[in-house]
Amino acid sequence: MKITLIVVGKLKSQFREIDDFFQKRIKIYSPLEIIELKERNDLALETESIIKSIPSNSFVVALRETGKGLDSLTFAKLLSEKSVSHGSICFVIGGAYGFGDINENLTLSIAPWTLPHQLARINLLEQIYRGLSINSGSGYHHG
Repeated sequence: MKITLIVVGKLKSQFREIDDFFQKRIKIYSPLEIIELKERNDLALETESIIKSIPSNSFVVALRETGKGLDSLTFAKLLSEKSVSHGSICFVIGGAYGFGDINENLTLSIAPWTLPHQLARINLLEQIYRGLSINSGSGYHHG
């Protein structure tokens, strides 16, 4: 299964080390592509850029405040199911102002509170790694 993250804004240097840490571990299990889009402070332009960047035939997951919360085991099951049914999954994290309608297949929330998009990215990468490691039977998840 190929995993794509579309994120609005570049990662700040203080987050780079942990981002690289999880990217390397995810790539043991799955190809990973991160597409960083320019912040434009214009919801319509950012939404348009997101839509143009979504790989065709992907199962699209939008991260939004209003999304559904999943525990780690349920998230792992989602990754497994979508790898079979779609072959690729695309996660979208907006910038400071979010994003408009992208016709996503699923809307998820990382937490019941608002996170800066930089922290949302790190949290998502960790959960993707956790989900893939659960599915592979590794010892990373102790839950």
